[in-house]
Amino acid sequence: MKKLISVIAPMYNEGELVNAYLDSCMKAMDSISDRYRYEIVMVNDGSNDNTYELMKKAQSEHPDLISTVCLTRNFGLEGAVFAGLSKARGDAVVSMDADLQDPPEVILKLIEKWENGADVVNAVRVKRESDTFFKKTTAAMYYDILRSISGKVKMDKDAANFRLLSRKAVDTVLSLSESNKVFRVAVPFVGMKTETVEYERDKRYAGSTKYHLRNMVPYALDSITGVSVAPLYISFWAVVFFLAGFLATFISFIAAHDEWKVGLFCVSMGFLCFAVMSVVIAVISIYLAQTLTEAKGRPVSLIYEYDPARTEEDA
Repeated sequence: MKKLISVIAPMYNEGELVNAYLDSCMKAMDSISDRYRYEIVMVNDGSNDNTYELMKKAQSEHPDLISTVCLTRNFGLEGAVFAGLSKARGDAVVSMDADLQDPPEVILKLIEKWENGADVVNAVRVKRESDTFFKKTTAAMYYDILRSISGKVKMDKDAANFRLLSRKAVDTVLSLSESNKVFRVAVPFVGMKTETVEYERDKRYAGSTKYHLRNMVPYALDSITGVSVAPLYISFWAVVFFLAGFLATFISFIAAHDEWKVGLFCVSMGFLCFAVMSVVIAVISIYLAQTLTEAKGRPVSLIYEYDPARTEEDA
């Protein structure tokens, strides 16, 4: 039997895009229908326009190709993506934005990498000409921060939600017990063999973005705090800074002329007080980091494959 490819398309108030997206995606997938079966999992993220009605109409026309998921309200992009992941039945699952900035034709390249053994294939944007200077700058800062604190978790720069996951990768991501999961953090966390495909991001086909600054800031904070507890340890650098300031000013106090002694003594005591407070905050941060790690419930390690020894008793 042909392998099944699932394509997840989360949508929120995208009535102008439903048919255009389906036409483009189905055209790309039809080109490989001699080798693969496919389903398009359309997720309605609490839209208040005619998005869901158009989804259902398309499903009635292509009941063997289109699945629909309707959320009870608007849960945001992450909620829609994970809802789609939980219902996708494919041997490989592709998540992508449905505004046609991610060209469906790139899916064919992702599948090729998957067939060559990759469990995760990230689509990496090499050009973002449709984005504003502000968006490009803040995105670069976001990815740089993520990569700098991610430790052993490998984060690909400019890899967003457009990626392919093998069935094993999907099941592993869904098995993570934390409720506030960020897709572009959860996928690198599970690891597995990962490849990349570069592509140029197109302009939005129609409508306007539903992802504004008020959405991006909480998302960035969720990603940064989700990938690592490193930000909690910043207080240790404060301890070093204030202790160094105390030592420098106290030594200056000892060597200074009398008219400078009172001022330098006050400054050194100020540094000492801040150093003591920073130590207290640093200790609290350690316990907060441990609490956060336990609350997330992420496994210490993930086994990709286990092949036990064959003993005589097994024969």
